[in-house]
Amino acid sequence: MPGEPINETAVRQAVEQHGFDWHYRHNTESTNADVLRYQQQHQCEVVAVSEAQSAGRGRRGRQWLSPFARNIYCTIGIAKEIPASRQGLLSIVTGLALCKALQHSTDTNVGLKWPNDLLFEGRKLGGILIESRPLGEANFYFAVGFGLNIFMSDQELAEIPQPATSLVQIAATEVDRNRVLMSSIDSVIRSIREFDHSAVQELITEFALFDALHDSQIEVIAGDSRVKGINRGITSAGQLQLETEHGIEIHSAAEISLRAVPE
Repeated sequence: MPGEPINETAVRQAVEQHGFDWHYRHNTESTNADVLRYQQQHQCEVVAVSEAQSAGRGRRGRQWLSPFARNIYCTIGIAKEIPASRQGLLSIVTGLALCKALQHSTDTNVGLKWPNDLLFEGRKLGGILIESRPLGEANFYFAVGFGLNIFMSDQELAEIPQPATSLVQIAATEVDRNRVLMSSIDSVIRSIREFDHSAVQELITEFALFDALHDSQIEVIAGDSRVKGINRGITSAGQLQLETEHGIEIHSAAEISLRAVPE
């Protein structure tokens, strides 16, 4: 129910089955910051969940609206060997894992907007923010943060500066926040652990099936620059392929944002 804290015992047990530590708070600044601080102090993998965030962040420093016990604010701290050139794929791996978790837990079909947004019929349902620290060679410790709108009211959604929705408004079944959270954690951990270089082409193909803007006219925005073209999916490094009148342009996630162009 909205406003009711998660079943901490059940979620903690699910997390510990994966061999991760558990870090839970009613209020925090940011679960990503909690995970990075925890790793610095304990050097281990951890899942951090909070009922509310005072400084929740989206990509490019945008604030993430975080009312108490209404949504999911979670970060998974996980060690993984991924070459720096392939780390752009990690948000794709995470996004696909979350789409599958939502399908499993609520029978809801959600799409992805490159590189890190979950959409339902063009409205934002959730987002991903990944930060990293090097552990040596190609080994990194990743803080894989994700937020999902679960019990947002129309008034709260109206405060978000882009079209947004919440799971309770779109789900095909009754929404259980505990089930969604546990399914999401399980799916993300398994997907990241199983991902390796041999699965890149399979990942690219699978992303095309979930890409909410696949083969659509989009506008790429980088500072004052705006370029229109057709979304042709991602490269083996997770970069966007934009087909323009001058050919294929390659764009990295750190540089840009994108939006659909109305037909």
